[in-house]
Amino acid sequence: MQPSDESTVDAVALIGRAGVHCLTLRNGAVASIRPAAKLEARWLALPGLVNLHAHADRSFAVQSFRPRSFAEAMAAATAGKAAFTSADVETRATRLFERSITHGVTRLRTHTDVDPVAELRFMHSVLAARRVVASRLDVDVIAFSTSRNDLAETEAVARLERAIELGPDFLGASLNASSDPPRALDALLTLAERSNLPVDLHIDEHLDAGRALTPMVAEAVITRGLQGRVTFSHLCVLSMLAADHARALIDKIAAADVTVIALPETNLLLQDRMEGTPRRRGVTLVRELLAAGVKVRLGTDNVRDWFYPFGDGDMLETARVAAVAAHLDDTTELVAAICDGRSTINEGAPADLVLIPASSFDDALARHPAGRLVFKAGRQVAGPSP
Repeated sequence: MQPSDESTVDAVALIGRAGVHCLTLRNGAVASIRPAAKLEARWLALPGLVNLHAHADRSFAVQSFRPRSFAEAMAAATAGKAAFTSADVETRATRLFERSITHGVTRLRTHTDVDPVAELRFMHSVLAARRVVASRLDVDVIAFSTSRNDLAETEAVARLERAIELGPDFLGASLNASSDPPRALDALLTLAERSNLPVDLHIDEHLDAGRALTPMVAEAVITRGLQGRVTFSHLCVLSMLAADHARALIDKIAAADVTVIALPETNLLLQDRMEGTPRRRGVTLVRELLAAGVKVRLGTDNVRDWFYPFGDGDMLETARVAAVAAHLDDTTELVAAICDGRSTINEGAPADLVLIPASSFDDALARHPAGRLVFKAGRQVAGPSP
């Protein structure tokens, strides 16, 4: 290990580059990449992992739970959240942030519940947890108007307005549960324009093509000139549309410059969850979206809560599930999906990166090993001394 402003790591494999390399980090950037004398790689270097969809306020809430349906998960979450104290939420969020750092996540976006149960307590607690890790992890906080906070209602809009006063980085909502989705969408986008905040929507997290709201929302994004400022999370229903209808909707999403976040773990667990083995898996059309030029990213979604009782915030695990469930076979595309568009490391790039003790990306996916070296702005924030 070199002085605090410089670190050098030898025997490194890089995505898209043959051979073995030596990386030097200096003054918060990748200062040099040069051939290494060693013949075998000890580390795989990736850009810092980015988890663009988490729920830190609910994480680690269950020890063991198997929802029999999405509705049961919703009911259990509502009951469980009612017992949360502010200290509970801060502890849970901090735990997820710390675990994420250990796995190599350098940026995380978390939906933070705003509704009659959470009120603003969850926002205060997650913002407090963010301060704990501020030098090691960038956390974007979404003021998330849940299905219990219907923005078609004046009181719900006022509650989200109060959340905006706390300084979130995004606004979010679950529109499909609204009694009047067009009115709720109008209220949300009006708030977003007024507060100059981008939007990340839970949208069409179901398999009923007749209930799809994505066409309406994409059109509204274009009409209001909000291209590039809106994200669609889940979008399960896209997998149920006929090929021509899916293609037309994907073209509309591309025209709206909407980013789509696929959440394979939770969607595989919850979609088509009835008596028998599920047939309709609910993972959005990742490859078709990418082919149309849509930005596709991945997120862990829920971690050990009522919606998904597994996971630990490890984006390598999420990537492996996406490779299996969505046949996202192209390494460059898969790495970009877990690194917010970055697929390799170049000289001059910010030194937010993770070095995994693996010989290749497939080796890392197969084992997702511990002992990762994690650097934030060139400073090591997790892992053993290299």
